[in-house]
Formats: sequence, structure tokens, C-alpha cells
Amino acid sequence: MRKSVELVIFDSEEEYRQEYINIFVRRDTYSLRGIPVVFDEKSFGHIFFEPVSEMDKKGRFSARRAKKMHFIKAILCEEVTVEIMHEVDRGTIAVFCADLDCVIYLRNRIGTGKLQIGSFFDFGRDHTKMYEKQKKKCVPITDAEMKGLIK
Repeated sequence: MRKSVELVIFDSEEEYRQEYINIFVRRDTYSLRGIPVVFDEKSFGHIFFEPVSEMDKKGRFSARRAKKMHFIKAILCEEVTVEIMHEVDRGTIAVFCADLDCVIYLRNRIGTGKLQIGSFFDFGRDHTKMYEKQKKKCVPITDAEMKGLIK
């Protein structure tokens, strides 16, 4: 079966921000295996920014990463094959997609029964190396275990 996930190409950071708001923030329909996933506007500055150096906490906008924002939608809607893992030391849920060379990290919004987008990494040039590096931080988790963590 052939599947496709579109890239979005805009001329400015503001256009990418508006696409993010329209696709994710203004919609309340995303979930991961029945657990609601929420997005907020301020997360754009974390999800689609990359550090310039280790001293740089804010980073700079990454059009390369933002072009792939629809990958997040495809992953959460499970239009592509995903592997769900748990990053125990941070308490996050990691949703890996080998086909799209990326991972989404979701935070537990304690007391709400929801997950919130934390970060999104595409693995870039050294995708195999980066994919394995991120997976080493995680352990497998079943749907039942994940649902037990999210309360």
C-alpha cells in the first residue's frame, strides 16, 4: 500500500507558525491510542527551533524541521507505522517513526489525563545514528502501561 505525508513549504517563520496553529492548536482531535494529545501556541518555539550552540537556550527557527510538521499529524493519526516507547528518566512518551526518520516526545499533563507535545526531532543526515541514539534513552511500553501512567 502506498502512503504519503506532505511537506509544507512557506516563505516565512510566521506562515509556518500560522499553519501549526491552524492544524494543531485550534483542533482538539489528536490522540495517541485513545489518550488526548494537546498542543499550545507557545510550544512552536520549542518544537521547530534548533540550538545554535550549547550555550544557546532559545535556538533559531528551523524551516527544515517545520516543513515536516505534518509528519506529527500522520504519526498521531497512525497513518504510518509507529513504535511507542517510554523515556523513563524524563517520564515522556516517545513515538518513533522509522519511515519518516523522526520521533515525537509527549509529556504527561499530570491530573488531566492528557499528553502534550514536548518536542519533535527529525533525524537528518545521520538518521540511523540519531535514531539509535534516541532509542537508547527509551524502553518499550505497552498501551496498557502507557494508559496507566497518564492520569
